[in-house]
Amino acid sequence: MKNPLTASSSPLTESPERIERCAKAGFGSAILKTASPYHRAQAGYGRKVVFIGEDYFADASFQREILTEEEGLTLYRKAQAHKGDMLLIPSVSASSLEAADWLGICRKFQAMGAKLLQLDFFYLGSVICGQNEDFYLDLEQLLSRLRQELDCLIMPKLNFGLDPELACRALAKAKIRQVSLLDSIRFPLPARFGLHPETTSYFGPKQLPLTLLYLQHAVNYELEVCAGGGIAKAADADLLLENGAKLVQTASYVLKNGFSKAPLLLHKEPVPMESHRRTWCDARHYEAEGCERCGFCLGVPK
Repeated sequence: MKNPLTASSSPLTESPERIERCAKAGFGSAILKTASPYHRAQAGYGRKVVFIGEDYFADASFQREILTEEEGLTLYRKAQAHKGDMLLIPSVSASSLEAADWLGICRKFQAMGAKLLQLDFFYLGSVICGQNEDFYLDLEQLLSRLRQELDCLIMPKLNFGLDPELACRALAKAKIRQVSLLDSIRFPLPARFGLHPETTSYFGPKQLPLTLLYLQHAVNYELEVCAGGGIAKAADADLLLENGAKLVQTASYVLKNGFSKAPLLLHKEPVPMESHRRTWCDARHYEAEGCERCGFCLGVPK
């Protein structure tokens, strides 16, 4: 990678057009929107975003936020022509600790040339994770099997439902070298904001101390860390790198400040990119009925 700045799996990375903007903004790598081997039996509800100062709240259903396997593979294929010199990192998820539920989609991305896969444990940890040794033993066995069966590198993404010490120990025992930190916090807002309390996530500076806590445990187990969660300025990225992170990832910073400001996180000059509304929306959503409220229009000069 040309630099440690990584675009998190997010609205930044859910279309080829936005992947191209990440490349133009100078990111060294981009983690694609998570895909899972499931059938979308119902539409779910769309995305709604609220900015409150430095804090970013996003609400969306599973069906809106998680791509199907076919959608994820198509995005990865199409994004190849837009990635520039970035490394593209597919992100995959499954709803169990059974290796068979993960291997199929992982092998398909690997066959398409993926060198590194993020294993998104957000829903896994939120739904079935218990704070007991049996869960982490099963997690270790899953990761050991995936490492043995796959030729590409795998990078689990931890969330706040996973105990940092037990999770990092399980990764190390499974001989996993890479880890992605850290996912959002479930954070219901008052009813006046019109968000679903059970699916509203928080992104912002309040995450940073927690990211540092998980980073410390990961470094103690000699894991290579792609750390993010709470980056609001260059000093925050510096802090993560100084504490042992190899890469730093962000999304909400760009959603709030614009693609052009991304280089500031690396102490570089902003890049000349349009900052009006059309830049933030894919053409099919621009001023269209049924806007999906991705957040690109908010906090950015129009």
